[in-house]
Amino acid sequence: MASNAPCKLGLFLPAALHDRMVDSNRDKPRGALQAAYAAAFIALLDALDAGDEVVFAAVRGPKRRVTIRLSATLCERLRGRSAGLNLKITDFACAAIVRSLPQT
Repeated sequence: MASNAPCKLGLFLPAALHDRMVDSNRDKPRGALQAAYAAAFIALLDALDAGDEVVFAAVRGPKRRVTIRLSATLCERLRGRSAGLNLKITDFACAAIVRSLPQT
């Protein structure tokens, strides 16, 4: 797979968390939500690479399926890191999103 080809990633996220991401990108140009998800994942991956301590809370309860498109390189990096941590991608995604959103 080419490193610049898009990769679809299916996530199961708590509806309220996805809704907060949508709300924080509501008045932004098309593609802003995908970019916000990518930025959240990159920030968390970079923090882990830097040796920062990160708490991954288990995600319980009902979830909504959310499909996002990321670069193949980012998908590979995300999958490799979550497998190395023995972590579900959903738990990784939730931690990344919570860290990226303004605290309310």
